[in-house]
Amino acid sequence: MPISTLTDFHHWLLAEETAGAPFILLDTGDVARPACAAAIARHLNEFDESSGGNWVSLGSEVIETIAADPAQRRLLGLVDSAPSGPTPHIDPITSVLVALAHRGRIVINHPSATDLLAEIPHGFRAALGLPGDGGEHFHIILDPNGFPQRCLAPLVADSFLEWLHHQQAA
Repeated sequence: MPISTLTDFHHWLLAEETAGAPFILLDTGDVARPACAAAIARHLNEFDESSGGNWVSLGSEVIETIAADPAQRRLLGLVDSAPSGPTPHIDPITSVLVALAHRGRIVINHPSATDLLAEIPHGFRAALGLPGDGGEHFHIILDPNGFPQRCLAPLVADSFLEWLHHQQAA
């Protein structure tokens, strides 16, 4: 389900506790593909039996709205603190993206997310097009010109489900 309003975001937060559940990072280069991210979430809501239909995707605008509002950030468990001493101030978008990834069951398609979320172990990383770093951190890289657009989301979602099954079996 695509989340396009703060109300939708609040409903997702209240749906169930998913801390530590897997997430999908969708790297689409310089071109955001919110429709593809939403289609991946819809596909997983239909075929990921363990999710209870709670997969979502958030558009960049909603992520930026959450990051700009301390009350919304607190809903994700983020506490604002003034920068002091040698600890640098963390960008609110960075904090929100990391918190969303740690919560899980979300498809993240945001330009800042690729490098930021590369090392979180319960994340599945998919790229549409060759990523800037050459792709060594990705589970799947698809040429978006090599498939009909309607096939991209099911390919990513089904690959994720195979990866998840392997992770649970290990």
